[in-house]
Amino acid sequence: AAPAPVVRVCMLRRVVVSAAARGGALSRRSSPPPPLLRTLCAAPASEAAPAPHTALAPSVQAAGPASTSHEVLGLPPDASELDVKLAYYHLALAYRPDQSGRPDAAERFAEVGRAYSSIMGEPWDDAAGVPSAAPTPAEPALQPASHVPAFPRWVHRLSEYLERVPQRLDLWLMPSYSSVIYHHLRAGELAQALCTFEEMKVEGEVPSHAVYEMLIRGCTIAMRRVGQGEVPDHLTSNMLKVVMRLWKDMHEMERRPDYWTYNELIRAFGKAGAVPQALELFEHMCGNVRLLPEERAFNSMYEMCVLSGNYAAALQVFDEHEELRKSLWKPRYTPVSFSLLLAAVAREGDDLHKRIQQLPRVLALMDRHAVYPRAEACEKLLSACIATREIGLAAEVMSLIERVGQDVDPEIAARARRTIGEGEGGAARSLDEPAVEAKLERRDSSSS
Repeated sequence: AAPAPVVRVCMLRRVVVSAAARGGALSRRSSPPPPLLRTLCAAPASEAAPAPHTALAPSVQAAGPASTSHEVLGLPPDASELDVKLAYYHLALAYRPDQSGRPDAAERFAEVGRAYSSIMGEPWDDAAGVPSAAPTPAEPALQPASHVPAFPRWVHRLSEYLERVPQRLDLWLMPSYSSVIYHHLRAGELAQALCTFEEMKVEGEVPSHAVYEMLIRGCTIAMRRVGQGEVPDHLTSNMLKVVMRLWKDMHEMERRPDYWTYNELIRAFGKAGAVPQALELFEHMCGNVRLLPEERAFNSMYEMCVLSGNYAAALQVFDEHEELRKSLWKPRYTPVSFSLLLAAVAREGDDLHKRIQQLPRVLALMDRHAVYPRAEACEKLLSACIATREIGLAAEVMSLIERVGQDVDPEIAARARRTIGEGEGGAARSLDEPAVEAKLERRDSSSS
C-alpha cells in the first residue's frame, strides 16, 4: 500500500483531472490552465521524467566551487529576480548553521548570502554572514520524563480521527491557493509558500487577510533572534524585508490588519533586533481601541526588550501595562511577564541603580497574583541589591525568601545578611550621634 501522502496526492490529482475533463474549470480563464492546476495534474515523480532544475528546488548536496553568484544559487545567468529570491530562501533555510547538521553549513550559509547580495546589488557585511554559534551546555541534557497517558487510548484515537476529517474532505474539494500556502507553511516550506503567493497574485487572486498573516508568521519563525550586541545574519535581515513587503502589499490590497497581525509584526521586529520600530508599532496599538494589546503583545514586548538589553524600555512597557489595567481592558499578567520584568529590573547595566528602584512594585504585584520568584531569580535579585547597596530592598528580598521557603545559595544569603547587618548598624550609629553630642555638651558646660 502507498503511504498516506502519496495516496492523498494521487486521489487529489484524479479528482482534479476528472473535473477538468468534465469541463469544470478551476480558473476563470479557459486556457491555458493556471499553474496550480498544472501542478496538481502533473504526473507523479515516480512516473514522470526527471524535472529540470528550478529555483524552488536547488540542490543542497555538496557541489564543486561555483564560478558565479548564479551558480552558487543553482540558477542560470538569465534567472529572474523572483527565481533568485526563491532559490536564496530555499538554500539559506537549508544551510542555517543553528539548524543544519552539515559540517560545512556555516561556510555554505555565508556563500549563499554573499551570492544573493551580489546579484541583488546589495552591500555585503561579513559580520552578517554566519550567526554566532550557540554555547555548548556544560551540563548534560536532561533526560525526558517517562510518558504517562492522561487519557485512555480510545480518546487519543478519536482525537486523531477528528483531526483527519478536514484532511479527508480536502481530497474531494478543490484546493485553493490559501490552503496550499497553509500546508507549505505547516511543513516548514517557506520558499514554496512564497512562490505560491506570487503565483496567486499573478493569477489575479486577491490574497486574504489570513494569507498575509500566515506568511508574516512563517517569515518570523525562519528568523534567528538577535541577541544583545549581535548583528542579524543575512537571512534574518532579508526575512524582515519580506515581512515589510507583505505589510505594504497588505495595505495596498486594502486588507485591514487586526490585532494578531500587529502582534506577529512586533515579534518579527523583536527577533530582527528592530526595537525602535517595535516600540513605535506598540505605541500605535495602545492608542487604538480596536488594537489594544493584551498579554501576548505585552509578553512579546517584554521578551524583545530584555533579550536585546533595552531594560529601560521594558520598564516603560510595564508602566503602560499598569495604565491599561486601570481601564476596563485590564490586560493580564502571566508568570512569563513577571519573570521578564524581574530580569529587566536586576540585570547588570549602567542604570541598574535606577532600575532596581522598581523592584518593590514588581514584588508587590507578584504577591497579589500569588506568583513568587524561583530560587535562581532570588539569588540574582540579592546580588543586584548588594551591588547597588540597597539595604532595604535586600532585606525585603530576604524576607520573601524566608516566607516562601526558597532554597538559595548559602553563600549569597550569608553575604546579604552581613550587608544588611552592616547597613542597620551604620543606621543605628547615625541615629545615636545627636544624643552623644548633646551629652558631651552638657558635660562641658558643667565642668566650666
